[in-house]
Amino acid sequence: MDKKQTLLNQSLAVRTFPLQEVKDICNTFKLEHHYEVTKPKTKIVEWLKPIVDLSSFKHFYPANGVTEGLNYWMMQESRTIQVKDGEYAWVEGSTSGDIHYVSCPSSVDGNFCDIPTDKPVMLDLAYIGSTGPQQLHIPDNVEKIFFSLSKSLGLRNYRIGYYWSRQADPMLEKLIYSAKYYNYHSFALGEQIIDQISIDFVYNKLGPIQKELCNELNLKPSDSVWLATTTDPAYNKFKRGETSRVCLSGLMEETYNDNTV
Repeated sequence: MDKKQTLLNQSLAVRTFPLQEVKDICNTFKLEHHYEVTKPKTKIVEWLKPIVDLSSFKHFYPANGVTEGLNYWMMQESRTIQVKDGEYAWVEGSTSGDIHYVSCPSSVDGNFCDIPTDKPVMLDLAYIGSTGPQQLHIPDNVEKIFFSLSKSLGLRNYRIGYYWSRQADPMLEKLIYSAKYYNYHSFALGEQIIDQISIDFVYNKLGPIQKELCNELNLKPSDSVWLATTTDPAYNKFKRGETSRVCLSGLMEETYNDNTV
């Protein structure tokens, strides 16, 4: 089967894989304190700083991936949500609303995008950590931010997520900071990983493979190393808005494994 047909046979979902250095950390990690009850402390803001500065967000909550953070927000949201065509389908909205849900880099095409400033924004940073160095400015109208290590580092099964809010979330203040209920193992594993893996690690390792595959298949590389775009009708299965978003992960993993044997 040729590479183009391999892409066309794959799922519409973006399923990334962990590089060997990340696997090694996961395989050797052990939670040291099995019964200790503590409030979460993280270095994730420092890890993200080469791309985005979140120091102005004073309220932070561990979450089981981006999706759980989105769930906590949406279950308490009373405003209507404006969602761009082709965005992460979990967030239900329409072409107009009181607030924006935006992903950046965009779930539509894997590229950095402008963050609207005309109304409040709930910002999904799921693809941060899979791009080259580029500063993303967070305007003051962004109310909440969601991030995880799932897409960037291929760790979706570990559900290592982070949720920031400018205003305290009363439910999570009670659950996480009073009762101290959160996933201690995944949270601690995340801290171990970001201690050893830099934010541009995946991009530096896989960027050359992304460009090679795109040149071979006549695709345009996205800012996220896992993705590419095209207007070729052959890829209309993956169409989002005006372009088709193609996940390179499967082909990339084959090439990466061949190069590391």
